[in-house]
Amino acid sequence: MKKQIFFVVFLSVLSSSVSAKSQERQKIEAIFKAKCMDCHSDQTEYPWYFELPVVKDIIKADIEKGKSYFHLQKDLFNYQNDKDIPKPVIAKLEHEISHDAMPPIQYKIAHFDRVITKTEEVEILDWLDRLKGTLVEPLKATTGLNPNKVELGKILFHDTRLSGDLTLSCASCHDLNKGGTDQSQYATGINGQKGHINSPTVYNSSYAIKQFWDGRAKDLEAQANGPVNNPVEMGSNWTQVLERLQEDEDIVDRFKAVFKIHRAKEITSDMVMNSIAEFEKSLVTLGSPFDRYLEGDANAITAEEKQGYELFKKNNCTSCHNGPAVGGASFQKMGVVRDYFKDREAGVNGLMKLAVSPEDDGRYAVTKNEADKYKFKVPTLRNVELTYPYFHDGSVTSLKEAVKYMSYYQNDKKLSDKEADLIVAFLKTLTSPSLK
Repeated sequence: MKKQIFFVVFLSVLSSSVSAKSQERQKIEAIFKAKCMDCHSDQTEYPWYFELPVVKDIIKADIEKGKSYFHLQKDLFNYQNDKDIPKPVIAKLEHEISHDAMPPIQYKIAHFDRVITKTEEVEILDWLDRLKGTLVEPLKATTGLNPNKVELGKILFHDTRLSGDLTLSCASCHDLNKGGTDQSQYATGINGQKGHINSPTVYNSSYAIKQFWDGRAKDLEAQANGPVNNPVEMGSNWTQVLERLQEDEDIVDRFKAVFKIHRAKEITSDMVMNSIAEFEKSLVTLGSPFDRYLEGDANAITAEEKQGYELFKKNNCTSCHNGPAVGGASFQKMGVVRDYFKDREAGVNGLMKLAVSPEDDGRYAVTKNEADKYKFKVPTLRNVELTYPYFHDGSVTSLKEAVKYMSYYQNDKKLSDKEADLIVAFLKTLTSPSLK
């Protein structure tokens, strides 16, 4: 009997800990459920005129766009504790509510009873203000790393024996003297083959939610596995790589010391990947002017650069580019409010003319969820002045142009040259002096 009572009490406590949300949180969610569910969830209540010709397609397109930008069930309701709500979610909500950007005017006219009131707006913004803290945070050095493993990983990162023809290393596409990239539109792989996607920086990559533009690798170790086996990249395999490494007495001695093995044949691909990942975790670029500013040095950046930061926030850039890496913490659609791929394919607005390819599918290639089509991991803006060309397709070489394109296709705003210059001035404060 005592065991039964204990089990009932345990289930009761467990249930309350899993499902309980603060009263304030429940109140906020009730507002969103009443006012925003039609366009930002899978529980749309369609109006009577939904079945009318043409109207139906317009409404469906608007809803799909709304869900791709913000999905209430997945992006907010799914988190039980306020502290677990990701910063990109907080930043996005704050911008949309504070700028009265949602719902669009046509929805307000037809559904005047579902518009967030001024009182509700204040309640939501007060709640968000308590949650957000500082949207952009200083970088911190990774702690707890094994220095011997880091050194081994560094050697392997620069080792051409990882490639089939002994010509390429990890550093070939992630040159530490070029901002952790190759500063090319597409990387050059084995036998001169060209990839079809831009190489992201390896610096500060440990802060990323997942690895690769489409997030197909869960962490840095999994990421290190991909290029070795890719016939367009390094064109090798682990059997070949291990045989080469096992013939090197110095490398073998290093593996023995780090992994406490006794024979060369005990070296595994997991050990290689783990070592490379350990080295990459150490590649945190500390000491940028903006970090010093965040840490209290008011003179670390100029008045112009501070203006750029204010514009960066005002123009909703922090809804995607936030946290210590100023990015990397979420997946976002390329072309939220305007069709980037349609314009790029036509070569309009000054965009490089490129046909739509499978590499443009983004996160969809991994999840096969239509809502994830054209979504990519938000790139870090750390050292961004060095990581050109920009975007997953490497189609833009100028940082100023990249800023203007992002504002236009993500926020539907054309920045003036002066505004873009100020934002670029701020972005350059994110460069670590160690890379200059």
